[in-house]
Amino acid sequence: MHRVIEEILIDNEWRDKDFAKFKITANDVDKTLWYRMCIPIVYAHWEGFVVNSLKTLITYLNKLELLPGNINTNLIVVCLADSYKSLSGKQTFEQRIEFTNKFQSRLATKVKFQKKINTKSNLKSTVLQEICFMYGFSFEKFSGVTSDIDRLVNVRNSIAHGENSIVPTEENLLMYIDAVKEAMDLFLEEIDIFIGNESYLVSQA
Repeated sequence: MHRVIEEILIDNEWRDKDFAKFKITANDVDKTLWYRMCIPIVYAHWEGFVVNSLKTLITYLNKLELLPGNINTNLIVVCLADSYKSLSGKQTFEQRIEFTNKFQSRLATKVKFQKKINTKSNLKSTVLQEICFMYGFSFEKFSGVTSDIDRLVNVRNSIAHGENSIVPTEENLLMYIDAVKEAMDLFLEEIDIFIGNESYLVSQA
């Protein structure tokens, strides 16, 4: 097992303990209330796992001191993400020159990924698909859990916005926990494949 995978597992082992606690109704707490309280936390574990896992992966990639010419285009775009912001709106010719100079300078130095993971605070299937595309992960592997993940996100948003019509059941809670745990396992598997196959490097074929 790669040390990156070990680090991710160690950093996130407390999440499994929390999931086990969610399955037990707290004493003197109404069951419906308990399930409503658990939903946002289950979602927080899902988003937190993805964010923390990618940060661990990025730390590993930064230590490799890769050159832009050696990594695939997707990762170059990930690395230069903030640089593209200056392209929005109208630019003068001078501003375009400034951007080009900065861009060329960045491409001439070792790659440095920023530990800023944008989940848009709604890590539903469309956002997960975008993240998978960025890092070359297989989004298709998540097809069995994306519908439940999307339901979890929608219910979590409804509860967060104070909608009282949402009445989750124990069955709902267990379904969301199972979906998140499976999605977490799949995400970890994709990171393992990414590192093992050195998928961050440009193809030599």
